[in-house]
Amino acid sequence: MTHDWFLIATIVGAAATLIGVPLTAIVFYLKAIREDQRELRASVQSRVSRIETEFERMESAIARVERRYTTRDDWMREAMLARSQLTRLTEMTARLHAEMESSRALATQFVRATHAIIELAERLGQRITSAHSDSV
Repeated sequence: MTHDWFLIATIVGAAATLIGVPLTAIVFYLKAIREDQRELRASVQSRVSRIETEFERMESAIARVERRYTTRDDWMREAMLARSQLTRLTEMTARLHAEMESSRALATQFVRATHAIIELAERLGQRITSAHSDSV
């Protein structure tokens, strides 16, 4: 009888280290990812704020240019420059959005892996308990 408890304690101790260490590493890794996402979000918000400020500055500069003082060619050149700058801003915003989406997908995969490890640990615990109840 005492020998059975010793065997069960040994199995539980071994299973705890096999499950506990990777699970702890995953938890710390997920926390680091969350912090990185917070920093990335703050950085993106700062960038977007700067872009908006620059956009407003550009709009006011364009508004100050009066059409009657420029030739048609100059006006067209200014309009094309403004259009190309707007296109660049749109592309940059789309790229930042895509980067944020890929970070979310990675975090989702880590959550799924953690759930799978927990499920395996529960199954192992059930097998150990059923093996113990069968031997008693």
